[in-house]
Amino acid sequence: MIQQFTKYGYSYDHAVSLSSTYGVFPVTNDSTNSTRAAAMPNDAYLESVEFEISSIASSAAKVTVYLARDSAGDVPITTTALAGSEQTITTGLATATDGAVVFTINKDYHYDSGVTATTPGTLYVVAKTDTGTCTANIRLNWRS
Repeated sequence: MIQQFTKYGYSYDHAVSLSSTYGVFPVTNDSTNSTRAAAMPNDAYLESVEFEISSIASSAAKVTVYLARDSAGDVPITTTALAGSEQTITTGLATATDGAVVFTINKDYHYDSGVTATTPGTLYVVAKTDTGTCTANIRLNWRS
């Protein structure tokens, strides 16, 4: 029997600070800052990660990302060695300090309670800029 997706949505983190050092950001149900955000399902197909970027400073031009199961970023489920794990920021037409990057994931995910420092309903986006800083809202799009 073929399993079909019955739900789709995104998990969210608001106004994170990106710099040239990796940071670990929990994406989950942040309905205070994004009313349609939902908790990460325990079993899901991960489609993409969107960074809505503002306050670009000191020549930040690229973002590198991977996904991890744990809050330390020690148990990755994607890698920075894959093509597309680094993207150039597309800046806005009207505001040069605003922009976005989108990363395609296309991977199955299954929550594993045996992993230390993991939380049901949360997945962790690990990201950095090439140089400089910026602020980002992060959306992890999924189907389950």
